Amino acid sequence: MSPAIPASFVPGVYYLRILPEIVLSVFALVIMMIEGPAKAISTGSSRARLSACVAFIGCLVALATVWVQAANAGDAFSGMFRVDAFTIFMHILLIAATAVIVLLAMDYLPQQGLDRGEFYALLLFATVGMGFMAGSVELIMIFIGLEISSIATYVLCGYRRHNAQSTEASLKYFLLGSFATAFFLYGIALLYGASGTTNLYVMAAHGFTVSPGGISHAALVLAAAGLIFIGLGFKVSAAPFQMWTPDVYEGAPALVTGFMSAGPKAAAFAVALRIFYVALQGSSASWFWLFWTAAILSMCIGNLGALYQKNLKRMLAYSSIAQAGYVLVAFTALGPGGASAVLFYLAAYVAMNIGAFAVISHWAHREEAYVNLKDYAGLGFRFPWLGFCLSMFLFSLIGVPMTGGFFGKLFVFRTALDAHLIGLTVIALLNSALAAFYYLRVIVYMYMRPQEGEPIACARNTAPLWLALASCLGVTLWLGIFPNQALQYALKGAQQLLR
Repeated sequence: MSPAIPASFVPGVYYLRILPEIVLSVFALVIMMIEGPAKAISTGSSRARLSACVAFIGCLVALATVWVQAANAGDAFSGMFRVDAFTIFMHILLIAATAVIVLLAMDYLPQQGLDRGEFYALLLFATVGMGFMAGSVELIMIFIGLEISSIATYVLCGYRRHNAQSTEASLKYFLLGSFATAFFLYGIALLYGASGTTNLYVMAAHGFTVSPGGISHAALVLAAAGLIFIGLGFKVSAAPFQMWTPDVYEGAPALVTGFMSAGPKAAAFAVALRIFYVALQGSSASWFWLFWTAAILSMCIGNLGALYQKNLKRMLAYSSIAQAGYVLVAFTALGPGGASAVLFYLAAYVAMNIGAFAVISHWAHREEAYVNLKDYAGLGFRFPWLGFCLSMFLFSLIGVPMTGGFFGKLFVFRTALDAHLIGLTVIALLNSALAAFYYLRVIVYMYMRPQEGEPIACARNTAPLWLALASCLGVTLWLGIFPNQALQYALKGAQQLLR
C-alpha cells in the first residue's frame, strides 16, 4: 500500500476526483438541517416538496460535477480511489438513476402519506456509498461504501413503518444483508492475508494466480474469492443467494424496490468487476465456474419463479434475479468484451427497470392496494400514456428490437459466443424465450382483458412523474436505436478498468 499522505499535503485535485460524492453529501446534510426548522413554519407537504427540490438540484449538480471529475482523472488519497472511464460511466448511471427516483418520489410519497424529507436524504447518502463502491480500488474503502449504501437502503425498505410487511422486509434485508457482508469482509481479510495489501491493482501487479508459478497462498485466494462472491451475490440477487429478494421487494415501498433493483445492484456489479477482473484475474480459471453456475441458476430460478406470480412486485423480483443471471453470462466471458457487455446491459437494465417500477408505484394507489395482475386489466386503453410506457419497458426486458434490452442481450450473447460459451448462451436464449411469457401476460391484461368490478381511478398525473417516465423511456429507446455511443464508452471503461 502507498504511504499515507498527511492531511496538510493532500492535493486539491483529490477533492475534485470525489466531487460528486462531496456534493451529494452536502445536499443530504442540507436536507437534514432544513427538515427540523421547516416543521415549525410549514406543513408536511410543503416541507417535503422543499426537500425534494433540494435533492433533485443536488443530483443535477452532482451530475454536472462528474465532468469536472472526468477532467481530473487519476488516483486519489494514496491510491484508494481511481477516476477513469469506468468510474465516470458508473457515476453517470447511478446519479441519473437517483435523480429519476427523486422525481418519482415527488409523486409517490404524497400518494402514500409518506411525504417526509428524510427519504431524500437517505437516497442521496445511499448514492454516495454507491459512488465510492464504483470508484474505490482499495478493499477497505469498498467496504465502507458498501455499508453507507446498505444502511441507507435498509432504512428505506422499512419507510412505511406503520405497515407490518414493510417492517418485515426491512428486518429481513438487514439481517441477511449483515450476514452476507460478514462473508464479504472475511473474504477481504483472507485476500489481505494472502497478499499483504488491500489495493486491487497492487494485488494484480503481484501476479495473483493460483498456478504453481504464482503466489504460495492459493488456498487462501480461492477461499477469499468464494467468500467475496457470496457477499456480492447477495447484493445482486444472484442464485443461490436470492432467497430474500421476493419477500423484500414485495414488502418494501414500490419506489424503493425500483431503486434497490437498479442502483445498489449496478454498484455491486461494479465492485465485482473491480475485484475479479483486476485483483483476481490470474485465478479466473478457478472462480469462473462460480459465475458460470450462478448465471444458470439465476436465469432458471428467476424465470421459473416469475411464471407463477400474480403480484407484479414479486414478478419483477424474480425477473431481477433472472436479469442478474444475464449479466453474469457476460461476466463469465472475461476480458474487455465481457466487462463492456456488463456495463452496457446495466445501463439498459437500470432505465427499463426503474421505468417499470415508476408505473407500478404510481398505479399502486394508497397503501399499494393495486399491485396484482388483475388490477392492470384495461389500463392500456383507459390511461394510454401509462400503458404505453409500461409496455415499452416490458418489451425492453424481453429484448424486443428498438429497445435497450435488445442490444443489451445481443451484446451479452455475442460476447459469450466469442468466448466459446456455447452451452451457456443456449441456456440464456431459452430463458429469454421463457421470460417473454410472463412479461407479455401483463400487456395482455392491459389491452385484452376487461376491467373487473369498479374501475380504478388513476391518481393525479404530476409533472415530475411525466418527466421521470419520459427520461426512462428516452434512454431505453436511445440505447435501442443508437447504441454505439454508449457501447463505445462502455468499452473504453472496460479497457481502462483492465489497464
